[in-house]
Amino acid sequence: MNKGDMLLVNYTIVALEEGRERVVDTTIESIAREAGIYDPNRTYREATIVYGKSPLLPAVEEALAEMSVGERREIIAPPEKAYGERREDLVVRVPLKQLQRLNIRPRVGEEIEIGGRRGVISKITERFAYIDMNHPLAGKTLKITLEIMKKVETIEDKARILAARMLGLHYASVGAEYDGQSKTLKIILPQGVLGLTDLEARLSAIAADIYEVLEPKKLLIIIEVEYPEKVEKREEASQPSTQQ
Repeated sequence: MNKGDMLLVNYTIVALEEGRERVVDTTIESIAREAGIYDPNRTYREATIVYGKSPLLPAVEEALAEMSVGERREIIAPPEKAYGERREDLVVRVPLKQLQRLNIRPRVGEEIEIGGRRGVISKITERFAYIDMNHPLAGKTLKITLEIMKKVETIEDKARILAARMLGLHYASVGAEYDGQSKTLKIILPQGVLGLTDLEARLSAIAADIYEVLEPKKLLIIIEVEYPEKVEKREEASQPSTQQ
């Protein structure tokens, strides 16, 4: 693979824990259901990876460099090539009064955000809560199955996929046109996106991704609005009918 290649990749991540295997993440719905981790709010589909630009685990990046489209590979990722070793200095002690001021009622196992960082409450004492800021998979060896489903070739297809993923759409519902001479990229979105409450933020994210990955000189994002056909009203007779 070359830097900048856009790939659609299926993956399954399994944590190896004391002689047992636990599926912790997957892009495949049937595996998620079988493992008991199915999330009804998630759309299960291939991950979009821009090789050399998307943040990847070191073990995954090394494997993808050697793989080809259609290939399936299983790798073992030790902590140093996955989420790193656990660090005790990332377990922070927070006064319960501080959490109360933030309207947080701490419970062991609850995930909270403190100072812009997320962590899990690992212990509560009379005066303090201990927040573990380590990644949940830190210190674990992972078995990762990768399969490259497709390499996206054209700028138009890359733009459609980037926009669709950010908006929760199927890429077939997004249009794209590219003028190579002026390096102008046009993205056409369906009317349904107008119902998104955070549309402005999503459009900004789409623009940032496209400028970083595809590097057009100009980007136009158009929302196609279709109006219903006008129904012509029949003119009513100015005088009531006298027909008997």
